[in-house]
Amino acid sequence: MKIIYQEDSQRSKSAELLIGILILGVIAFIIYTTYRSITSHIILVAEYFIEIVTGFVLLKNAVGRYRYILTEDQFIIEEQSLFRKKHFEVPYTLIDGVYAFRQEIMGQLRFRYKYRKCSTADSRPVYAMAYEVVDGRHVRHARVLIKAEDAFFDLLSTFVPNRIRVSQEEVVFYAIAHKDAIKHGETVEEYLSSMRCDTNI
Repeated sequence: MKIIYQEDSQRSKSAELLIGILILGVIAFIIYTTYRSITSHIILVAEYFIEIVTGFVLLKNAVGRYRYILTEDQFIIEEQSLFRKKHFEVPYTLIDGVYAFRQEIMGQLRFRYKYRKCSTADSRPVYAMAYEVVDGRHVRHARVLIKAEDAFFDLLSTFVPNRIRVSQEEVVFYAIAHKDAIKHGETVEEYLSSMRCDTNI
């Protein structure tokens, strides 16, 4: 595997400070809940559960590290989380595109798999990478959220031309065509060409 480009996740000082304050706040709540449990002689299970889960999420974001790698044929993410390392990869041929992420109640595309592979302490804008997961005859839409430098996106666009940092609508259109093309054993270009021919008949 030849590494062409790699970069590590960034962390702004202000975000790190905020996460630190929030973690201290959770610890203070746990101490207060313990005090209340002792004085009332009742273990407040629900409150402990909420506080511990909140603390775990904050701690996970505080220690999580991500490395983005571009090779000759795939995009790789190496994640160092609280207790283990994770390896994530997407071949360029399965990438539908990258667009600026915005939270939506009802998205334009139904993603079967959703991942967040970026730090909340990173102040850079969030981008969504849409891609296809192929398992035998099953093809499903997937999405991973990332934050990266311009150099990363510029180089990625040489492997996935005309589909990096484009509009969400363009990526959605390509993703739908891509899924159908894979099912038909065709490239997207071949599939769209055959669709145009069918329309002209």
